[in-house]
Amino acid sequence: MVQIASKDPQFSTLVTAIKEAGLVGTLKGDGPFTVFAPTNDAFAELPDGALDELLKDKDKLRAVLTYHVVPGNIMSTDIKGKTTDVETVEGSTIAVDATNGV
Repeated sequence: MVQIASKDPQFSTLVTAIKEAGLVGTLKGDGPFTVFAPTNDAFAELPDGALDELLKDKDKLRAVLTYHVVPGNIMSTDIKGKTTDVETVEGSTIAVDATNGV
């Protein structure tokens, strides 16, 4: 995942955060994983100073990043037209809403 994201400049902040959180090995580990990967634009929407604070707090950073990772493969064709609850690596359950085809 990190190798793929590293090749796309719109994920440079995510790659930096993954490295800072020490999650590179985790994401290279036993998978598969589905990653809801925030772009640099998504990180830019955070309030001023929030990203810097996250990068300083490794535990909180790990929690935020693993909230965006789901064990297993979730293919868009599997969820198209419905809302599906999935459990994240962080331990939360999130609703993935693909009812409008997006």
